[in-house]
Amino acid sequence: MARAGIVGAMTAIEAHGSYGAAQASPGANGWVVTVEPATADAAAIGAALEAVSEAAAWAGGGRLEFWVEALQASDVRSDGAERAGFVAYRDLWQLRCPLPAKPDERIPRIQTRAYTPDDLDAFLEVNNRAFAWHPEQGGRTRDDIESIQREPWYDPDGFRLYEVDGRLAGFCWTKEHRAVDPPLGEIYVIGVDPDFHGRGLGDALTRAGLDWLHGQGLEHGMLYVESDNDAANRTYDRIGFRHHQTNRAFERTVAAAPAVAAARQEAGR
Repeated sequence: MARAGIVGAMTAIEAHGSYGAAQASPGANGWVVTVEPATADAAAIGAALEAVSEAAAWAGGGRLEFWVEALQASDVRSDGAERAGFVAYRDLWQLRCPLPAKPDERIPRIQTRAYTPDDLDAFLEVNNRAFAWHPEQGGRTRDDIESIQREPWYDPDGFRLYEVDGRLAGFCWTKEHRAVDPPLGEIYVIGVDPDFHGRGLGDALTRAGLDWLHGQGLEHGMLYVESDNDAANRTYDRIGFRHHQTNRAFERTVAAAPAVAAARQEAGR
């Protein structure tokens, strides 16, 4: 994993007349790699990724992650990643649906309320139980959530909570994207406490979030879901969501460069 304090590594490569630049910066699970421009060909992207992987090795090595957003059937970004030894390991689907969501008498109507700062501890407990398996959403801390809540898009009224007998049973956190065409209302995070599984709350909370977004004047709903989360995808299909695009993650692990490894060994004596 990349060490704290490393700013990152950047390299630019020209290959076959096409220019590609890659940057690796420390993230929560290793190096986060980005490549520009998207118009570069596979050779330039692959060469830039290979060079930035070498730079990461000189910075101590570790895991590198590269995302290809809005994956195409024939995509130079994924081809370039594979040339550089990156392996696809995760697909994140973007789903969309028209608003209001289609009526479904099987989905119960529930009353939700807006989040308040006093709800943070209860939210963290439910979130971290619901997402114990998830690479990003699991293991959240107070600092994580308070940092998100300082983002300009955050609206506590769009952070909907559902309680049963005074206990938080689930939540639907929404997000508005007004600057895109068409404007989108996102189901940002939805979670149900495992103690309340089997009650249809995933469907009900999704519907409650979409109803709230439609009430803000939005006509298109959107969310992201793991491609292999079959239970969630069945829920979203029932509500009317359909696949819009795939974001694919690639990873590669590089060892520390020999000189760096030797220096570490010497320092450890």
